[in-house]
Amino acid sequence: MKSKSECCGCSACEQICPVGCIKMKEDEEGFLYPKIDETKCIHCKKCEKVCPIRYPNKKNKETKTYVAYAKDEEIRKRSSSGGIFSLLAKSVLLQNGVVFGAAFDAQFQVHHIGVTKIEELEKLRGSKYLQSRVEHTFCEAENYLKAGKLVLYSGTACQIEGLQKYLGKSYENLLTIDVLCHGVPLPKIWKLYLKQLKTKYDSKIEKVHFRNKKDGWKKYSILIRFENAKKYLTSFKKDKFMKMFLSNINLRPSCHNCQFKAIPRSSDITLGDCWGIEDYMPEMDDDGGTSVILVHTVKGEEQLKKIKESMVYKKAELDKALPPVSDSRKSVRTHPNRKKYWNALLKEQKTFEELYEFVEKSFFQKVIGGIGNLVECLFHRLR
Repeated sequence: MKSKSECCGCSACEQICPVGCIKMKEDEEGFLYPKIDETKCIHCKKCEKVCPIRYPNKKNKETKTYVAYAKDEEIRKRSSSGGIFSLLAKSVLLQNGVVFGAAFDAQFQVHHIGVTKIEELEKLRGSKYLQSRVEHTFCEAENYLKAGKLVLYSGTACQIEGLQKYLGKSYENLLTIDVLCHGVPLPKIWKLYLKQLKTKYDSKIEKVHFRNKKDGWKKYSILIRFENAKKYLTSFKKDKFMKMFLSNINLRPSCHNCQFKAIPRSSDITLGDCWGIEDYMPEMDDDGGTSVILVHTVKGEEQLKKIKESMVYKKAELDKALPPVSDSRKSVRTHPNRKKYWNALLKEQKTFEELYEFVEKSFFQKVIGGIGNLVECLFHRLR
């Protein structure tokens, strides 16, 4: 790894190492990178061969596109968009399978875990705008697969490719789902954010919900409940953590040169929000949340058929349901103040509130950014 932009943090290298000489360690920002104990290394090169950035997987040839939402209003209400992940996950569990996904721990850090019971799905439901620590779940999934269990593994596209590289072969009993991704923000910023909220509300945190639909799906809110019964509830447009994240000022370096956003993808299914559905297909929008489903394989199509009676769905055109200019289909630009922000965080020990000042662009920078987005949109329309 010559630079941090060449590592997505999938941890496939750590899990494949036959002598355990690779450990994922936090850098100054809180992101995980592989650390090699050279005294134990046997130079087998397995860690290099499983790297999805060095050796990308072959992508599938075709993609079928749907827009959909769960008929069960309770599932939909508790999901980030249309509740399709919950339906697929429940279907796998009813087939005596195992579901892997991202869950909060007691400190509200995000880790991948596997669940075998429907009542445990709540842990995996909902968006978590942080990079989940995969840890040893590739190994765990492999053990289940070898035992003949049906396994659903969900994660970001880079994590799915890392899993596939680690496994080194295809399994008919493996269903992979990647979620549309903007990028992943600094873990250290998340910790600062939680710290200042706990201080402000004088209480420990009880629950974090990134996508509360109290004011609707499109105007979703951040909801944080505290043990003293107080709560923090505000629109994502006003929340400073979300504004930092969506401004691209604190993303992992590899997110600015992401190799995993192209479509078709190597996963079986891609899931995400179908933003703009009110214009493209208004009959599928009631502001309760609508998902875009991209099916890349026959296996994915077969699993989707198992839940079709549980959802409202329609076939769609890929570029209308998920335009090429979407951040989930291209790498996002680096914020012009990223270096200043980094220095203020690590060297000057600025507070969370002080760091937010770097998010606001100058008028000139806003104009340049706006022109860039306009050119992209025009290019797309003229194609």
